[in-house]
Amino acid sequence: MEALIYGYVRDDLADGHSEELEVAMSTLARAEGLCFAATFHESTSGDGTAFAELTAELRRADAHHVVVPSLDHFAGQTIPRDILIAKLAQDAAARVWTVDNAELSHEVAATGTD
Repeated sequence: MEALIYGYVRDDLADGHSEELEVAMSTLARAEGLCFAATFHESTSGDGTAFAELTAELRRADAHHVVVPSLDHFAGQTIPRDILIAKLAQDAAARVWTVDNAELSHEVAATGTD
């Protein structure tokens, strides 16, 4: 059985491209052998509700993977990005994947340059 991975997107950063971002996150999941379960959308107000729901779902499902379009989706909250990432690691032993880093890794592999 494939491990589950959940997406997290801040709607204010999605700029109307939520569907494309979800496709990119799902594609990354499949490429890494993970099962893309769902995306949690943080509202424009960024009150952290979706982040709290994501953390609870990770614990409930015993899942340990989160994918975001970029780490910027953890920024701009009342709690700094590094603390949110550490909270995912502590509360759910979760690894964070980013679409932008995956694309960069594939480009480096294809070109052989850094």
